[in-house]
Amino acid sequence: MEKKVLGITGMASAGKDTVGNYLKEKYNFEVLSFSDILIEEAKKKKIEPTKMNLSKIGDDYRKKHGMGGLAIKILNKINKSKKDKIVITNFRSPEEVDYIRNHVDDFTLVEIRTDPELRWKRRRKEDPQTEEEFFERDKRDKELKGLGKVIELADKVIENNSDFKDLYKYIDEFMK
Repeated sequence: MEKKVLGITGMASAGKDTVGNYLKEKYNFEVLSFSDILIEEAKKKKIEPTKMNLSKIGDDYRKKHGMGGLAIKILNKINKSKKDKIVITNFRSPEEVDYIRNHVDDFTLVEIRTDPELRWKRRRKEDPQTEEEFFERDKRDKELKGLGKVIELADKVIENNSDFKDLYKYIDEFMK
């Protein structure tokens, strides 16, 4: 069975999980996330899965297994899935994108783009609590993990600077 795989990328609080959940509910996609892989690693190590701990686990995992190492685990989940439509959220390195792109037949990478100030307003409790810390994480994600390069690899951009109704409309247009 050929699988349609959508990759979702973007900065923190851009709406990646919201898009993934919408694709699950409306279009019957299975949602996979690099964050889920890191949560599994945290549980194995008996470490609380806070955003900061997951970030450190991801950094350590990438040092040990290469920048595309987490993509191998995601591909295993894709191959085991009984669904023919899968969305993967939270790509962080170009190697992750390249690995998935080279191992599935139908892959599209979509950036969810949101103005920085709006992302800061939308942040969650588990995000860094000061504006400086929030944007410092952006810098680390872009420069150290390669998120800036991942965003450049996107095949499509969906703007998310309004409300859910507009976001869902853009997703529906993209899905046509």
